[in-house]
Amino acid sequence: MFRTKHLLLSAVATSILALDAAPATAQLEEVLVTARKREESIMKVPVIASVVSQEQIEQYSVGDLHGISDRVPGLVIGSATMSFGSQVSLRGLGTSTLNATVDQSVSLNIDGMQMTQGLAYAAGMFDLANVEVLKGPQALFYGKASPGGVISIATADPGDEFTASIRHGYESSAKESRSDLVISGPVSDKLGVRLAATFTSQDGYFRNEAQADPEYGAATPKYRNLAEKEEWVVRLTTVWQASDQLQAKLKLNATDSKVDGDGGGLQFVSCPDGVSAPSGIPFLGGGEDCKLDDKLRIVDLSPEAFIGIRNGGVPFLFTEQQFGSLDLKYDINPELSLNSVTGFYRLDQSSMINGTMGTFAAAAVVADPDFARDDFTQEFRLSSDYAAALNFTAGIFYQEGSMSYRNNVLGNTTMSIGPEQLVALPFELGLGQTVNVVPLPAQIQLGYQTVDIAAISAFGQIVWNISPELELAFGARWTDEERQHKVWDDISGERVQINTATPTLSVSDISPELTLTYTPSDTLTVFAALKQALKSGSFDTVLMPAAGDEVAFGDEEIAGGEFGFKNRLLDNSLQIEAAAYYYQFSDLQVGANENQDDGTLVIRTLNAASADVYGVELIANYMPIALPNLNIYGALNYNKSEYSEFDNAPCWGGQMISEGCNRLMDSNTGLFTAQDLSGGELMRAPAWQANVGASYELPIWQDMSVALGWNTVYSSSYYTNLLLRDDMQWDSYLKHNASAALRGRDERWEAALIINNISDELTSGNCVNANFANGAVYGGVETGGDSRGSAGVEELACNIDAGRQVWLRMAWTFD
Repeated sequence: MFRTKHLLLSAVATSILALDAAPATAQLEEVLVTARKREESIMKVPVIASVVSQEQIEQYSVGDLHGISDRVPGLVIGSATMSFGSQVSLRGLGTSTLNATVDQSVSLNIDGMQMTQGLAYAAGMFDLANVEVLKGPQALFYGKASPGGVISIATADPGDEFTASIRHGYESSAKESRSDLVISGPVSDKLGVRLAATFTSQDGYFRNEAQADPEYGAATPKYRNLAEKEEWVVRLTTVWQASDQLQAKLKLNATDSKVDGDGGGLQFVSCPDGVSAPSGIPFLGGGEDCKLDDKLRIVDLSPEAFIGIRNGGVPFLFTEQQFGSLDLKYDINPELSLNSVTGFYRLDQSSMINGTMGTFAAAAVVADPDFARDDFTQEFRLSSDYAAALNFTAGIFYQEGSMSYRNNVLGNTTMSIGPEQLVALPFELGLGQTVNVVPLPAQIQLGYQTVDIAAISAFGQIVWNISPELELAFGARWTDEERQHKVWDDISGERVQINTATPTLSVSDISPELTLTYTPSDTLTVFAALKQALKSGSFDTVLMPAAGDEVAFGDEEIAGGEFGFKNRLLDNSLQIEAAAYYYQFSDLQVGANENQDDGTLVIRTLNAASADVYGVELIANYMPIALPNLNIYGALNYNKSEYSEFDNAPCWGGQMISEGCNRLMDSNTGLFTAQDLSGGELMRAPAWQANVGASYELPIWQDMSVALGWNTVYSSSYYTNLLLRDDMQWDSYLKHNASAALRGRDERWEAALIINNISDELTSGNCVNANFANGAVYGGVETGGDSRGSAGVEELACNIDAGRQVWLRMAWTFD
């Protein structure tokens, strides 16, 4: 390991020595970033940051973070159902446990408001100034520390002149219509206002071909396209220059998303033993072929079979979010400024899905939960910009938050549990015992859980300019956080509070950071950084715990460093950034098996693993002097992310002793329950990712121009599930995107054709395994023994990202 890191660092250092300084006649535009909460050239910041501009976002009609990942090697996003939201990984570092009340390891920051809940990443993106993706641990400048990195989004501000723009696009594959309206300009010489709104509706990329068997509680799907969706987003921005010293910037956002049909879009991609079920109930009948394509099969649910089910048994996903920030900047004097950033976030989601993915018979159980989150944050930051050798940043950060989760699991009353049948529901509903033939109860689980958060932190950084060329910066963030968990069980008809083993978690920690930056010229920067960051623990809330259950899990931590350089060459027409990095991740929050005191076993989120992450990253941007309207770019990331220790990972269903399921024997069954994945790869961690493309604007006649773009994305194979079964590995792929736009004088109008994912490559970043063919509740899968059992190996279902998109778009701008 040490030799590998030494060779990587030596290679980068040799490359630096081979590069010559270039004259300062810039061809490339200067890119400004706010990685250290002040505007700086990307050339001077001691961190590798991928910046996606407003022009690049609009060029390919990017409407969510999945589109951003096509421009940022190392960024992989997996979709998940209901309140879990998106799962984001950077350089293989990300969250792999499905839990709505866990913070993401990669945080999202929108106009100064930090967000860590997965659903926030799914909010529609439009009218942006830029997106900065900061890789590696970030502890100092973006609220609480983020072990995996930060995605920082800055939305557009009002300009000095009045403008209004209308854009309308239509995408043929999903039959998606998107309309944007922006009105912006000065109200007075001190106040600017910008109002932006977008509305999207779509039928959905996938076709639902499910057939329904009413005998088992299934209903014919109301919506044959998945997923039919309507979403609107409204943003109000005001910028008030109250005086030469005081500026106030207010951002208010409201989003509403309504998905009809099973919005999770899970598709069966692997059924090792076919679709037949020992129970005799055809859960995966109706033509289910377990092949990856644009066809899904998910039945609706009969209200007669599921007592009290909402929306007439039609799966749905309704999400409302409101968030915003107030940024006050006061210049005490030309060298000293004080910032106050106040943020708020409100999320409400109601959802219901076909819980065990019945494609012919209905599901055995249905998840019908509600989730809500409220956050208030306040940050004060004092920064200096003295001509002296020493400068500083110091501040405090406060967060008050609350999350609530209404657990509601309904049983299919047309079905029964057979004699001598061990129930193994994926939600662990507490039915794990031998029972007689009885119908599934209408109400299997009903309860209410809350998690309250109170956090305060102090942070600071001292920047010492040892010489005009050499800068040393040291900083740290101290964080004190407490989380409280409360549980109420409503299944009896009366609300009863349940006391779990650990209702309160607290952490007090310091995350330091040290960077050394050497800038021998305006065109060359060399940097080294040592960083550490921590993400607090939380509680499992997907399941209703019993009294005395342990559902808390602790903090995860990362420490390491990187070394790199940034250089401009060829009369500043070529910019190259490169870095080598190595980090150690400890106490990862993962889903793992744990033996209880009574000998039974549960699967829950544990701090069960540690990992090593190292690699090399290269970013290049070239604008030929002879063709100033041509921009060629490329990025490459080699990344190795592997568990250094994970010896109690869950076994996949049906895994035998001979296949590695040979750890942690359950004393009640005599079967092993865990496997050792030490040395295995982290999920969503491809070894190689690359991005290359070009854009070119060509003037034609009568002040019109043609803008052309091409972008190709490559990813090597990676795992989409924590358990690392062979069929859980997604194959390597190439995606190609192209755009062509005809623009009028001063870009007053535009007509564009955009084709994303030309080869119609279907990909996924998240898959789940369960005994779907036997309805999950009817057992038949034997794990940790010498044989598999009557139900064989668990099936695999994946959240598939949409394939080819063909956009036609018109835009008009008015002064």
